[in-house]
Amino acid sequence: MSLLRLRVGLILYGIGLLTVTLLNLVSRPSTVIPDGVGYRLTDSFERVSLNNRVLAAPDFRPIPGESTDTLRQRIGRVFKPNEYPHAVIHGHSSNVPEGWVYFPLTNPTATPKEVVLSFPPYRCGRATLFLVQVGPRLARLDSVATLRQSTPLADRFFLSYRYAFPLILPPGQTTGILLRTNGYVGYHEFDLQLSLRSFFTGRLLANTMEELLVIFSCLIIGLVSLVVGLATPSLLMRTYGYVMLVTMLMACAYYGYLSGLPYPNFLSFNSSNISSCFWFLLNAIAQLYLYQAFKSAVRGLRWYKPAMWTIIGVNLACVLLHLLPPPVYAYLNVPINRTLMVMTHIGLCWMAYFSFLAYRRKGIAYMGVFMLLFAGDMVVTKAVEFLMTHNVSLLKYPAPAQNPLLLIGLLTYLTVVQFRREHISKRQMLKEVRQARAEANALRRAEVERIGRDLHDQVGNTLAAAKGYLSRPQADADKSLQLIHTAITELRFLSHNLIKDNNRTLTEKVETLVGRFNDFSDIRFVFKDHSNNRANQLPTLQQQSIYHIVQELFTNIVRHSGASQVYVQFFGDDDSVEVSVEDDGVGFDFDSARTNGVGLQNMTKRAELAQIDLLFDPAPTGTSVLLTIHHDEALPNHPHRRSSAL
Repeated sequence: MSLLRLRVGLILYGIGLLTVTLLNLVSRPSTVIPDGVGYRLTDSFERVSLNNRVLAAPDFRPIPGESTDTLRQRIGRVFKPNEYPHAVIHGHSSNVPEGWVYFPLTNPTATPKEVVLSFPPYRCGRATLFLVQVGPRLARLDSVATLRQSTPLADRFFLSYRYAFPLILPPGQTTGILLRTNGYVGYHEFDLQLSLRSFFTGRLLANTMEELLVIFSCLIIGLVSLVVGLATPSLLMRTYGYVMLVTMLMACAYYGYLSGLPYPNFLSFNSSNISSCFWFLLNAIAQLYLYQAFKSAVRGLRWYKPAMWTIIGVNLACVLLHLLPPPVYAYLNVPINRTLMVMTHIGLCWMAYFSFLAYRRKGIAYMGVFMLLFAGDMVVTKAVEFLMTHNVSLLKYPAPAQNPLLLIGLLTYLTVVQFRREHISKRQMLKEVRQARAEANALRRAEVERIGRDLHDQVGNTLAAAKGYLSRPQADADKSLQLIHTAITELRFLSHNLIKDNNRTLTEKVETLVGRFNDFSDIRFVFKDHSNNRANQLPTLQQQSIYHIVQELFTNIVRHSGASQVYVQFFGDDDSVEVSVEDDGVGFDFDSARTNGVGLQNMTKRAELAQIDLLFDPAPTGTSVLLTIHHDEALPNHPHRRSSAL
């Protein structure tokens, strides 16, 4: 029922996701500049996105003292509209390390407007703002300021690591804005926002609190997960703790809190590429976490671990390349960033494929659910965009999603649910192991008691009878020798049951056992292994149980069957291993032996503990016993009579 609910929920989620995406595509802002270049302020203005209201150019050089007409002509010739409403995109930093943006701001009101032009520091290493003061005949360029990722917080206009430039727009005038940005790592892009100064400063504290909440949430969840993982112990929680701690460092880099650190000059680590290092590290650690999530579904895939360690090795190697001196790293900057893009896509495809595989094989759905929520709308958006326009933009979404706390909380909840299931399953397994050990100890005590009774009742009484025959006035030496020989045989039975061969394979132990019984018994024991060594690959508990059951069968055959031949054969295929023991004796009463026979009860208990299917077929012409061990599932271990001969 829970699986059905999960499937219905996923289907409804898919339908809802597709519907919402289609609605967003229909109602999204046009890629064409909505009402001309720039923005015209109003009295009710608070905040607006300027991404699809600007002109962008990869290369531009301002000329001091240039006339208004010439400047406008050059801007119209060089600059092109930015077609993306969600970001200003110049391209990959290896191709467009410097970009220019131009747009006019008009203040038609009768009062000056204090505004702030801002965008996040991610994927932008430096920004310089110019004001184009247009006069009657000349256009004057005034440089307002230059901010870098490494600019100390005290030297910025606001207590924020965002690029934020304050402007005062005179009443009834238009001010041209030229913005030069430099990108050093990855895609050169930014989300350009214009805000009223009072609105920006009012939101500044709230934004800072949101950023710190994300960072400290990752930190606390990571530390708690590590503690739980070490205390339990649980590799799933431990690796998840590492993922959260690296995510915390990535969030710090994304929000700019690592920009002011004193990076050593002799290494290539700096404020521009530190986020790439953490991204490589996250790609590597995420593989360890995913393996813990998928391990029950991928244990049969021999190539999984080599491929996983290859992905981890490539990512860690790229991290170590940042230890090179800056002159050497300059030649590797572009290949490293291209590798980051490739490894990220490989990681996402890897996660998506094995999420589906884990769900199909083992019903593990929590990683698939997270994958749908994490990348579902992006995949559907790109698919619909391609169907509608036959083109897919290469925009790289920001590292934290639109609502990182929601995704962090969701992944934490799903991981804790899976951990709880595994922990309960582990506790149940440990309980079963303790119970099995207790039953095995009880079985050993019962065997010791049985051996003691055999020594007293059989060997002791036999030797006492032999002594009685020798003590008569007319001693019967032949009868005494016969009884002593019987006592020696019983002692051999008991000694064989006490011999431990735990360090040898099952076939070797059975071969030795057959040889021992052939040495002192008149019955001919024959052993054949037709399993292609599969019997020796069984778990140790099952091998030991099979050996003891066969040993008990041999003892009962010698004592009670009156057989002349016994055949022991191993058979095996990809699904199961079978052990057959057949004799040509007189058989026995199965119902009576099951109720009163200690040996049969011991064999039954051993089979139950080792998950072995034990079948008996006693007949007047001989007895057949079949032990079956299935590889994939444990079968009922209750012995019962077969209706047909084996």
